[in-house]
Amino acid sequence: MKTSPYATNFEGKPRRMGVELEFSGLTLREISETITELYGGVIEYKGKYISEIKTDRFKEAGSFAVELDASLLKDGKMAGYLDRIALGKKDIAEKIEDIIADSAMDFVPMEIISPPILITDLPELERLRSALQTQAVEGTRSSVFNAFGLHLNPEVPSLEPGEIRDFLRAFILMYDWLEEHHDVDTTRHITPYIDAFPRKYAKVIMQRDYRPDMDSLIDDYLKHNPTRNRPLDMLPLFTFINKNKVLSIVDDGLTSSRPTFHYRLPNCDISNPLWTLAQEWNRWVVVERIASSKDKLEKLTSSYLEYLEKPGKRFVTVVSKHIKDWFS
Repeated sequence: MKTSPYATNFEGKPRRMGVELEFSGLTLREISETITELYGGVIEYKGKYISEIKTDRFKEAGSFAVELDASLLKDGKMAGYLDRIALGKKDIAEKIEDIIADSAMDFVPMEIISPPILITDLPELERLRSALQTQAVEGTRSSVFNAFGLHLNPEVPSLEPGEIRDFLRAFILMYDWLEEHHDVDTTRHITPYIDAFPRKYAKVIMQRDYRPDMDSLIDDYLKHNPTRNRPLDMLPLFTFINKNKVLSIVDDGLTSSRPTFHYRLPNCDISNPLWTLAQEWNRWVVVERIASSKDKLEKLTSSYLEYLEKPGKRFVTVVSKHIKDWFS
């Protein structure tokens, strides 16, 4: 597992990261019990579609959540509809709901949402990944319909607009390289969840004289990206910084406020026994290393501006040469 040049968060504390895994093949109970078998703790079932697990191992970090990734089911709306359909007969409504839940699990992923653990504790989550792999778990490549992702939510090291701009620059510069090395599944590109940043936005933030204050940085982002569907979703961070500004543009009830990057590009290839969380983290670390190394960032930014004026090949060919020279 590679180390980031940023050891502390914006408050000067050791950085933490939440991890989200999307997959299918296991029930809510099977997943929840796997977590407690590894880390101890207590399971609280909050209905048929969601559980909360307070573990002994990560007690200070918070709770795990396991849920069926379908808002209609887990937010309680379905129960009201079924109650009316069943004419108030609770037992009939529950049977219908069970049938719907069983059917939904064939095409709606289950999701594990970890608490914000210390980044240095990521190897502990590898134990969970390994335990799931020994069961009948299905990941991104198990079916052409599985647009399942792994989401990494590392805390931001700074709330300075210039530093956040540099992370955005580094990510856009590295996007082709990341896509190639993650081997992002075609199914996930067909869905809108990880649409690339538009070139018009890239051209704005790559300009050498682009030194926005925080309001301008957020305004420019929202103008070109009024959506959660980006491989690096900045809405949780910008909501944390200025909730009213973000909600005035994107108020879908799905964006949570947290001081993290929301990195959504990797597959959740959990059915592959050779796949690990560390592999995906290591690729993200390259973005952090570029963002922290201002001379490398400036060199790539200049090359990217030239590329935007004369696009003829993927920018990954430029990046790959530098990466090979800069990082082993």
